[in-house]
Amino acid sequence: MVSCLERHREQVHKRLTTTVEEDATNRDHHALLAERREKAAAERLQLEHMLKLQRIEMAKQIGALQAAYDAAAAELAELRGSAAAETAATESEALASTKANTGAFAAEHAILAEQLESAHSELMALRSDNRAAAAAARKARKRAEQDCEAAIAEYDAELTARQKEYDQALAAYTELQDQLKKNLSEVEALKAERLAHEEAVRAAAASKKREEIRSIRIAAAAYAIQNAYKVWKKRKAAEAKKASAKGSKAGKGKKK
Repeated sequence: MVSCLERHREQVHKRLTTTVEEDATNRDHHALLAERREKAAAERLQLEHMLKLQRIEMAKQIGALQAAYDAAAAELAELRGSAAAETAATESEALASTKANTGAFAAEHAILAEQLESAHSELMALRSDNRAAAAAARKARKRAEQDCEAAIAEYDAELTARQKEYDQALAAYTELQDQLKKNLSEVEALKAERLAHEEAVRAAAASKKREEIRSIRIAAAAYAIQNAYKVWKKRKAAEAKKASAKGSKAGKGKKK
C-alpha cells in the first residue's frame, strides 16, 4: 500500500514538474507506442492465423503419410507371409529333388570315374608318344639351328664382300666426282678465256670499224674541201674575167 502511494505520488510530482512541450512530446510518444502495439497485435493475429493454417496442412500431410505407411506395412506383412510360404515350398521341393538326384549322381559319378581312368591310361600313352616326338623335335631344332648358323655365316661373308664392293664403288664415285669438279673448273676457265677472247675480238672489230668510219669521214671532208676549193677557184676566175671585160669596155668608151 505504501509503495503504491509512493508510486502515485511520484507520478503526480512528475506531471506537475513537466512542461506543456514535454507533456505533448510524451503524449505523441505514447500515441506512437500505442500505434506500434496495435500493429504488433494485428501482425500477431495474422501470424497466429497462418500458423493455424500451416498446422492444419501439416496434420493433413501427416495423416496422408500415416495412411501410406499403414498401407505399406500391410503390404509388407502380406509379402512376408507369401515369401515365407514360398520359401517353405521351395525348401520342400529342394529336399525332394536332392533325394531324387542323389541316386542319379552316384551312377553318373561311377561312369565318370571309369571315363577318368580310361582318360588317364590314354594320357600315359600320349606322354610316352610325346617323349619320342619331343626327342625328334629337339633333333630337328638342333639341325635347324645349325642350318641357321651356316646361313648366317654365309650371309655375313656375302655382306662383307658386298661392303668391300660398295667401298670400292664409293671410292671410284668419289674420284669421279673430283675429276668431274676438276673438269668443270677447267671448262669454266676455258669459257671465261673464250668470253675474254670474244670480247677482245669485238673490241678490235669495233675499233677497226671506228677507224674505217673515221677514214671515210676524213676522205669525204677532203673531197668536200677540194670541191669547195675548185668552186671557189672557178668563181674567182669568173669574177676576174668579168672584171677584165668591164675594164676593156670602159677603155673603149673613153677613146671614142
